[in-house]
Amino acid sequence: MTLLARRPAPVPPTQSAPHRPYGPVLALAAVEARRLLRHPLVLLALTGHLALLLRRALTGSDYPVLQVTDRETQYGPTLIGLAVLLAANAAVARSRRHGTDAQFGVLVLPVWRRTLAHLLSVLPVTLLVAALVAGECAREALRPGAVGHASVFELATGPAVVALLGVTGVALGRTVRSPLAAPLAVVGVLALLLGLATSAGGGRWLAPIAFDEGMGALPSELVGRPAGWHVLYLAGLATVLGAVVVYVGGGRTRLVTAVAAVASAATLAGGAGQVLGPGDGLATARERAAHDPAGQQECVVRGAVTYCAFPEFMPWTDEWAGVVDQVLAQPGTPLGGRTFTVRQRISGEEGTGSSGGEVPAMSPGEVAAGTAWGGVRDLEFAAGVAREVVVRDGTAAGVYCDARAVLITWLAVSAVPDGPARFENAQDRQYGGGAVLQAPGAAVPLRDREAAVVRALFDLPAAGVSERVRAHWAELTAPGTSTDDAARLLGVRAPAETDADREWACS
Repeated sequence: MTLLARRPAPVPPTQSAPHRPYGPVLALAAVEARRLLRHPLVLLALTGHLALLLRRALTGSDYPVLQVTDRETQYGPTLIGLAVLLAANAAVARSRRHGTDAQFGVLVLPVWRRTLAHLLSVLPVTLLVAALVAGECAREALRPGAVGHASVFELATGPAVVALLGVTGVALGRTVRSPLAAPLAVVGVLALLLGLATSAGGGRWLAPIAFDEGMGALPSELVGRPAGWHVLYLAGLATVLGAVVVYVGGGRTRLVTAVAAVASAATLAGGAGQVLGPGDGLATARERAAHDPAGQQECVVRGAVTYCAFPEFMPWTDEWAGVVDQVLAQPGTPLGGRTFTVRQRISGEEGTGSSGGEVPAMSPGEVAAGTAWGGVRDLEFAAGVAREVVVRDGTAAGVYCDARAVLITWLAVSAVPDGPARFENAQDRQYGGGAVLQAPGAAVPLRDREAAVVRALFDLPAAGVSERVRAHWAELTAPGTSTDDAARLLGVRAPAETDADREWACS
């Protein structure tokens, strides 16, 4: 009997899974990203940043100027970026610390792919910081009184700095074996920030973030910071550094080479765009805006007062008018048919900061308003208005050691909420006592003697003081009326002049 062998049916070939060369890289990147976000330093930096944002939200009193706010969003991300630098460096050096480099050598992922995974792990924390920056800017933009325009490039600077510092941490972990490399890099970054921030010319823009240069907030078109070039510079620098460390680790592919070449060109272009700066046209425009702003401003007339401001700041004219109305209403101040102009002024100094600066000399019949509002700004502005009303020259600076100082101060302090308490905070001991009411253009200082008379007026009924001021307006505004006469006319007593009072140089 012949046995016929039966040929087994062919087994259909199984479908192999699609080849995903970067699948393991992405999986490792996801794991390292979670570890990076849970690193104690990163958590501490994020928590501190959130706490500062909450504190600013609860205590902030100044009205937001968005072209200043966008730069202020860069400080917190820089601290987070330094924490990410240390954490990313520790992650890359983990195998070396634990003595497992030999075991990693038998894995299917070569060194350069593991390096790429660590570089990608920086992206989630960068996106988280970008969300925090966007939320901070949105909150400021929705606050009452917000003016101006935020720059998308300025807002992108903070997240770009986080990415650059994170890539720096990975690069140091792959190229330097010393555990001190990352801490020294943090010190070096801080020194670089300080050095470039104090440098002159376009080179200062090469610092990772923008610093306050001591000038009042500017209209958007006068800011002049090359923010677009700066973001290109930061992104290019981070990409070049990442491509180089991948290439050194063995990733000598044409894609890596091409990325490095394009990123190098972007970095050079961004750096050149910053160093060259905006040109002389911006300086000319700033000079014109500082010394002859009328041609760039919009104006609105309300009664005897004309309010002029740069277009972005026009919503603040309502706030200025409210203070002016209060100054004029306290005694029913007689202007005698006079009119004056409230004109917004910017500093003549170069810069883009937010802390204020020297306001150029004003014309007679003008009261200066600044590019900051909120907090104590209403009292400062009221002092300038009161000086214009009493002295009839808002440009006059000096110490009035007579009735005019009493009247100016009483008008200003009475025009703002909680004025007496805020007046007490204006005491200035560095000049031997007295008080100084800051005002746009020139401060309004007064000696202890005149300050004591003003305090005595606060103890009297406001309506009664207003009646006396109205009845004796001509005498109180006359240069020859002494402080003793002013006190007598207003129903209080003036203290005797002291040696400290006599040290003041009176106008």
